[in-house]
Amino acid sequence: MNLLLSILSGIYIIYMFNYFQTDIYLSHPFDIYTNDVSFLNHTEKENHICSLGNLIGYLLAFWFIARHFLSFYVSRGEEKNTLQKINMLILNIVLLGSLLTNMNAFFYFLPLYIIQNYSSSSLSTIRYVLSSGDLS
Repeated sequence: MNLLLSILSGIYIIYMFNYFQTDIYLSHPFDIYTNDVSFLNHTEKENHICSLGNLIGYLLAFWFIARHFLSFYVSRGEEKNTLQKINMLILNIVLLGSLLTNMNAFFYFLPLYIIQNYSSSSLSTIRYVLSSGDLS
C-alpha cells in the first residue's frame, strides 16, 4: 500500500458515506428490520447511509491511513502478513455488513474493496517475485 492510495481511499470513503447525495435508493430485504432502529435507519437521509455507516466511513479512513504508518513499525515478514490479514478482515467485515444492511453502502464500498484487494494481491506477488529472485 502506498500513502497516496491510502489518502485517496480515505477521502473517497468519507465522501461517499457522509456527503454524497443521491435520489436513487436501492431497496434491501432487511430494511424492515433496520428501519426500526434509529441508528440503522437510512431511508430518510440524502445519501441513504445510516448513522452507523457515517461513523464507519470516518473509522475506515482512519484505518487506511493508520495501516500505512503501522507497516513502518512492523519489520518482520510474519508481522507484515498479520497486518495484511487484519486489513483484509476489516475490509471483508465492512463489505459483508454493507451487503446485509444497505445496498447503497455496498455499491459505494465495492469499487474501493476491489482496488484494495487488487493492490494488496499485486503487492504480495511483487514481493514474492523479488524475494525468490525469479524475474523471468
